[in-house]
Amino acid sequence: MSIDNVCRYLSEQYPESFATWLLGRTPADVKDLKTELSVEPVKADYIILLNP
Repeated sequence: MSIDNVCRYLSEQYPESFATWLLGRTPADVKDLKTELSVEPVKADYIILLNP
């Protein structure tokens, strides 16, 4: 299992815990948007969107 698959699994199954571990604090709201990156060339391999 690749690292991307592990991160995807953890973020889908345990979104609140994963976000807390990643951010170092408990977020107010966590949503799994189920989006995929475009097939076009990507200049970043991950994007995190935070809503304050």
